[in-house]
Amino acid sequence: MLQLAGNIQELVTNFYGLLIADQNHRYKSWEHCYAYFSKNDASESIDISCLHLSFYLASWGMYRGSSFLLWKDYQIHTEIVKKILENKHLQRIDFASVEHEKLKEIITLIEWIKNWYTENIKIVNGEQKTINVTDTLVTKILLGTLGCVPAYDRYFIDGMRKSGIRYSILTEGNLESVVDYYKKNQREFDGAQQAIYEKSKILYPPMKLVDMYFWEIGFQADKKKQRAIGLTLALGHKRNMATGDKRF
Repeated sequence: MLQLAGNIQELVTNFYGLLIADQNHRYKSWEHCYAYFSKNDASESIDISCLHLSFYLASWGMYRGSSFLLWKDYQIHTEIVKKILENKHLQRIDFASVEHEKLKEIITLIEWIKNWYTENIKIVNGEQKTINVTDTLVTKILLGTLGCVPAYDRYFIDGMRKSGIRYSILTEGNLESVVDYYKKNQREFDGAQQAIYEKSKILYPPMKLVDMYFWEIGFQADKKKQRAIGLTLALGHKRNMATGDKRF
């Protein structure tokens, strides 16, 4: 059962506050990438589109040491970008009244992207490998280009679960639950959208706002947990120093 939303506008604008404090914050890479793919002429330069996508993904942690993308140049995304541009209509979804068929299209596109990478990347840093294409990677690709799905990373998933939405793997049913959450709280999300637009003149799409909201919930929960762990260790250290136990 879905739990009632907290202060959506406050949490979303808290997230956006990082971009105000630092005009060159890495999160700005989403704005640059999404803005480029929103242009009508984005298809005129696949090469530049690939560059935007690559830098955005790097900014958002998708080129870490364990990632197969670390060993590839930006042109590895060429066919992915072409497929995304064939599906630009998904950028214009009205999530307040979206039909199930549109959500099915998003899931189908996610599976296509996963399959393309898996079937076409067989060598990583000179070695034969079977790559792992995660929901996190593919949803970040679509969030940065079409804005039609949140990025299913650790904090987003934690925030989603804390809000009463079940998740094990990304499915049509799960995405539909996320969209339903947006619909039930549309007024607050609209308020957050307007607040960001007044500061940036960029109209953040609904699923980006949902992404920021659940991510902030997950992030704050983890921060609270880490503080509690730190306090427990500090108290344990103090107690054991008092009793002569040097293990801490």
